[in-house]
Amino acid sequence: MRQRPVKGPVPLAERLRRLEPRLKTIQAITGIPGFSIGVIHQGVEVWKFNSGYCDVENKIPPRSDTVFNLNSLTKSITSAAFACLVHDGKVNWDTPIKAILPDFAQGCDAIDQEINAIDLLSMRSGHQSLNCLPWQGNNIVLPDRRDTINSGTRHLALGISAISSATTIGVLPRAPIWAIGTKAHQDAGRDSVGEQFPFVRDAGRQIPVLVPGPTIGAGIFTEGGSGVLSTIDDMLALYKTYLDAINDQFRSGTKSTPGNPFVECATLVAAHNRLPAKSILREQSYGCGWIRCQLPGPLGMIGMNNDFVEMPHVLEGGPSHLCLYHMGMMVGSTSNIALLPETDTVVALLANAAPLGDGTDWMSQMIIEEIFEPPTRHNFGEYAEKVASKILNHIPSLGKELEERRIPDTVPSSPIESYAGGFVHDKTPFKIDIRFDEEKGA
Repeated sequence: MRQRPVKGPVPLAERLRRLEPRLKTIQAITGIPGFSIGVIHQGVEVWKFNSGYCDVENKIPPRSDTVFNLNSLTKSITSAAFACLVHDGKVNWDTPIKAILPDFAQGCDAIDQEINAIDLLSMRSGHQSLNCLPWQGNNIVLPDRRDTINSGTRHLALGISAISSATTIGVLPRAPIWAIGTKAHQDAGRDSVGEQFPFVRDAGRQIPVLVPGPTIGAGIFTEGGSGVLSTIDDMLALYKTYLDAINDQFRSGTKSTPGNPFVECATLVAAHNRLPAKSILREQSYGCGWIRCQLPGPLGMIGMNNDFVEMPHVLEGGPSHLCLYHMGMMVGSTSNIALLPETDTVVALLANAAPLGDGTDWMSQMIIEEIFEPPTRHNFGEYAEKVASKILNHIPSLGKELEERRIPDTVPSSPIESYAGGFVHDKTPFKIDIRFDEEKGA
């Protein structure tokens, strides 16, 4: 009697291909026009996937060499650039930023003047974000060119951005892989750049709307925090090299790896700042541009999804793995990177929308669970639906609240022109300029 052949385990590449319809479901739920994904496991590239359009109007699909914004994924690259300066003896990790940038922390207290690179890179300076204006997309902030955007603290974490960008030319030639996604992609052609879309809701459909890109990139003061552009092809090469350095330096106890540009990795990925983790005892912390999560545990802890639902515990019931990850979001783009050093795993995602929840976050978590096959699997499509629904309900509620608080036919208590001027908050560098238009009388 002929025996049936015993079926072996399904290869990872095939399992990931079978995941593609579910990824497209999340794409539809969250309203992402186009995205690109790349995965490395056990040090080998196993899968790439592109879906949708990088140019909706001309129906151009994304490719693995399509250029997207990395957004806050830039932070780990800036951190690595500063580490290079430390390794060369040009600066120390505990050097006050004010010693490097004399204008930093002017008018602030003594504690602010002692803020160092790790304080900024690990987001533990204690300051709120004051650099959001250039991210909004319209980019016309001041109508009078004689005006300047002023902040007494030099926009806080942008101090380290200035250090990094000012030294990029001197640092990067010895590490050409760091230049991937920056200067090399500034002049990319239209068919290779993912255009940026939020969306409008019409008759139950998400309709992507092309918007101007935020003011980021080479030479812009936000470069160090969010300015890098890259592709999935280049991200896989970049983060594979980063991961090789992390593993080698932890095994050897050294601060550098022969032939590898990344140095001081033990400091870069160490836990410098605690993140809230009320639902778990395992580690949730922040390094230098990296979030540390000991899996099983919740990912996406600094993203928008976490604001609307309690995040699932990825790899629940499975063995423990350290995950180093980060998320990025700006007007019209989202990004996600996850490194699992023990298994030489890289999961990279880039998308051209900031839609109904962070779809790249859900996709990344879904892929990680597919790679490691824990006994408990989560329905990330359901999580995506919950977040999308809450966001859709939240937007109209804002208009309703404003309308309810509005007092019709309110007469100003003073002549309208008397409200013109500059108004500065007494405790932060926040400022509002109000101008009177004599022609319109408003």
